[in-house]
Amino acid sequence: MTPNSHTLPAYAWLAVLASVSTAGCLCPPCPGAGVAPPAATAAAPSAAAPVASASAAAGSRLVIWDGDGESVGAGAKGWDSCDQKPACQTKLGPDSGSGVNGSTSLKFHGEGPGWLGMGWNLFGWYPETAGVDISPYSHLTFQIRVDAKSAEAAPEYLGLSLGCSDKTKKDSADMAIEKYAKAFADGKWHKIEIPISALIKGAGAQFGLDSFWEFRLHTWTGTPKNFDIYIDEIAVEKH
Repeated sequence: MTPNSHTLPAYAWLAVLASVSTAGCLCPPCPGAGVAPPAATAAAPSAAAPVASASAAAGSRLVIWDGDGESVGAGAKGWDSCDQKPACQTKLGPDSGSGVNGSTSLKFHGEGPGWLGMGWNLFGWYPETAGVDISPYSHLTFQIRVDAKSAEAAPEYLGLSLGCSDKTKKDSADMAIEKYAKAFADGKWHKIEIPISALIKGAGAQFGLDSFWEFRLHTWTGTPKNFDIYIDEIAVEKH
């Protein structure tokens, strides 16, 4: 896959070329910045990856991904990467039994210094026009739990951004998880509720709310970290 060159600082290219994950997706190693969306793969059509459209008429809550049963992202696939290999490593995937109430969660392991990030594409990057319209809703919500080897090994900063599939490919604004859960790294489950209006402010002004297709997390630190992040019950809600 080819990253958007304008989103990557010059120093990152060598790191990026050395840090392609098994999913083959790339992202820029910088704190607080939106992650560049990977290019769509040339995968064969999949019945689990339809073009989706969310509507307020569907109710006050739409489940995007929960790892159990049916959801918009039933055909989701992900990528993970870091910018200081071999001193860093990442791994992403569904994890049975570790979710809320013993369900399946999305587990992201991050280890080492520098930029560590992941993305969960709801449609497995196919078709390129796939997306879900979240504009009728007021909040993006999800459950998060962060386990670290020690307090010092926990992420100091954890950011979230969303990717869209419309022709602009503009990311949402980058949101600091700490703003919505001060003690997000205490090993407990926290329900995060981010106003959708906040995602389209500033750098996210051109984000396509009608074509949300990737959920992303990233952290950055100058010192080595070692942690697991569990995500569950990603949804949009109308409050």
